[in-house]
Amino acid sequence: MSLTPLNINGLYILLYIRHDPPQPNNFHWAFYFHRDTQKGGTKYHVKDIGQGWIPDHNDVRFIMKEFLLVGLFKIADVPRGQEDFLDQAMRTFDDRLNTPETTCRVWILWVFDILHRPRDGQRILKSDDLPKLEIEIKEWGNQYAMSAARNEQPRPVCASLLCEL
Repeated sequence: MSLTPLNINGLYILLYIRHDPPQPNNFHWAFYFHRDTQKGGTKYHVKDIGQGWIPDHNDVRFIMKEFLLVGLFKIADVPRGQEDFLDQAMRTFDDRLNTPETTCRVWILWVFDILHRPRDGQRILKSDDLPKLEIEIKEWGNQYAMSAARNEQPRPVCASLLCEL
């Protein structure tokens, strides 16, 4: 299966429903960095194993087939040469996840803050309003949540209107 609708070096938010029927604004959040149309990319996320949060960053080939996936929401084009920085940013909090405020969504917001800061004169995440970006992502997820519950294929791939892409 080719991942042709996805852009090479595209950074996406993945949302997963947690309940059937879906509940508004109640998602598991993750990042997906797409690197190759045949080999896929890397899924970055944290998960609660009942006794605390752990990082779970893995290469994935068939991202569109993941169980309970709502879809992919593009937030950035990662400039060539910034891939290692992106990987480091995603792993920044791996050893500090077990605080009372940690959730997968909060972890995403922490990483947003890093990706929003200029580095070598460039920002990976080019949005001037991160709280509005979070709202935009939730609204998109709510729009497509029921199709995830029905396992409709293909999964939607959309892009932020608030990010400079």
